[in-house]
Amino acid sequence: METIDYIFIFCVILGVCAISVTIIHPLIPNEALFESKEINIKRGKKIGSIIGIIIGIFICYYCWENGYFDFL
Repeated sequence: METIDYIFIFCVILGVCAISVTIIHPLIPNEALFESKEINIKRGKKIGSIIGIIIGIFICYYCWENGYFDFL
């Protein structure tokens, strides 16, 4: 396996963790959550968006280079 394969596996695992957190978050009561300042919430959304876009672009690049989109 090449290095790019290991990076792809890491990105997929990180994506699965992010999706599972998104699914589980509504099930946690609000009393159990810490209070955050509005500026920290905005900063976290920006950083999360940037990381998500980078991972999405990498996964698309990996699939394109390995020929997974050839059937289109």
